[in-house]
Amino acid sequence: MSNLLENKLQYYKNKNIHIVGIGGAEGSAIGEFLVGNGISSITGHDFSAEADFWKAYNNTHLSLKPKEREEALKHLLNLPIKINFKDHYLEGIENADMVFVSQVWFKYPQNMPILSELKDSGVPFKTITNLYFELALCKIISVTGTNGKTTTAKLINSIFEEFTRWFHSPFRAVEPKCKFTKRLHSPEAGTMEPAVNPAIGNVYFAGNDRQNIQVLDKLSEMKKDDVLILETSSTQLLLNSGISPHIGVITNITPNHIDDHGSFENYIEAKKNLIRYQKRGDWAVLNYDDAESRKIAEEFKNNVFLFSRKEEMEEGCFVRDNDIVINCKCKFAKRLYSPEAGTMEPAAPMESAAVTICNIDDIKIPGRHNLENVLAAVSAAYLYGISPEIIREGVSKYAGIKHRLKLLYDINGVKYYDDTQATTPEAAIAGIDSFEGDIILLAGGDNKGMKYEKMAEKINDKIKLLILFPGDASDEIEKFINKKKVDFVKVKNFRQAIEILKKYLKNKKTPSIQSDARCPNVVLISPGAAHFYSKFVESANGTLRDWIKEL
Repeated sequence: MSNLLENKLQYYKNKNIHIVGIGGAEGSAIGEFLVGNGISSITGHDFSAEADFWKAYNNTHLSLKPKEREEALKHLLNLPIKINFKDHYLEGIENADMVFVSQVWFKYPQNMPILSELKDSGVPFKTITNLYFELALCKIISVTGTNGKTTTAKLINSIFEEFTRWFHSPFRAVEPKCKFTKRLHSPEAGTMEPAVNPAIGNVYFAGNDRQNIQVLDKLSEMKKDDVLILETSSTQLLLNSGISPHIGVITNITPNHIDDHGSFENYIEAKKNLIRYQKRGDWAVLNYDDAESRKIAEEFKNNVFLFSRKEEMEEGCFVRDNDIVINCKCKFAKRLYSPEAGTMEPAAPMESAAVTICNIDDIKIPGRHNLENVLAAVSAAYLYGISPEIIREGVSKYAGIKHRLKLLYDINGVKYYDDTQATTPEAAIAGIDSFEGDIILLAGGDNKGMKYEKMAEKINDKIKLLILFPGDASDEIEKFINKKKVDFVKVKNFRQAIEILKKYLKNKKTPSIQSDARCPNVVLISPGAAHFYSKFVESANGTLRDWIKEL
């Protein structure tokens, strides 16, 4: 462990630390990290009964295999951490010097009003994101946004993994050939000189859901030339430490999580925390096609790099003749790495020059929304200093995330797609727009304070059959559906949905309203609402593949 990290950790020592949600993926990682670094006097809290704790732990550690979960739980319970279960939940927390909380700690009635009053009294509240931002000694690239943050973060990770493979390959003899590979400026010559790719050590990735393994335990291994890539939610950004990443990416901002933030304005302010504290030499990568992001670009002018699917940019990343192109003046920060200094250093201004990164045919993931995600990822990688050839390889090798427009089966000419990661109306619209032809849509679930008129308009325009699952979001969608135009069925579970699909697709004919129309060729499971997968798939102890197999 470096002396710098050791000094930073002193802040946490000799404090009475409480972890709310110790059984969660983030809470358990925080507990193990603190104990592993010699920090004692830790109390954990979980509102499960002690006998049921293993169930809660299993449900929140989906990244681990069953045997791994069993071992990890045993390790957690053997740590010198006092755990207060259901009957003693939050006992003694009024004496805390610091409290670590989960992303949505304020949504659980068991936490109120005790935790809100404690926070208001001035006791520091932190999340796992605070630890990453405060303690990582390497460069950080962090991604947030209403839609696309998971895909964009994993795209960036794919590019950096490709870069790492290339950099550490024993067969690496020469740099990839590219004019202006590093976009360095030579003030004496008044020109841009090509330069090498930056040095890189290891690449670390941490997402913000149960499917990802946290890397807090790797903080002591991280060095200057390493890179930490984080997917960050709006609720994680609420408890900011006054620190921003070296490259912060906001994919887009549309109304979402209004129930968490109280208003759309508060939600926007939380997202802005990602880039609010950036320094000279850092970058904010923003979506020019998104109205709210353009407003943020005006507010944070000096550090902004824009991307656009629709417009060519004087400076930014965009599409021209099916190519992804970058124009980069790199006003004062240029790209992140300066090989001469071995550090991140600002550089002199320069004229912009267009650099072709890749062709859109290199992209394996479908949909216009995914093209925007690629533009964001390409921007971040290029600003770091990675050459176009390596960026192209990273993009072309990325096949998508679990539950996001994943082809499950092609049965008798009908393709079944898992898009259950689409938990907002905008994400569902993007999924629908990824396909031509006739579509059957399975949607619905819980509303997070969002509006569904536009999603309903898209359904009325492109969907042949809507199968709607229970939830208050479903009730909102139903209000705006044109039932004279769209076949519409409400179901209680997947068993009923499968029976409806069987009847609807039988003999390649569609019933009722579209009885003369051709058979739909796409079945898209894209809820546009929260908790679909946990309520209708996981709760039935199956997978989407298991259900679709029945067809």
